[in-house]
Amino acid sequence: MNENMKTSSIVVDSVQKLEPNQMQAPTWLILVILVIALVVLKSFIYIKDGSRHGK
Repeated sequence: MNENMKTSSIVVDSVQKLEPNQMQAPTWLILVILVIALVVLKSFIYIKDGSRHGK
């Protein structure tokens, strides 16, 4: 066994490798997309009302 390879102590038969045609994205890209989606969602929900400001 190659000494650079690490083995997991968790062995589950249901784990499958990704198919070559499945979409993959790095974690940082997913986080950026989620933050942008939350900002857009908040802009739809937020009601601008001067009489309610600070209450």
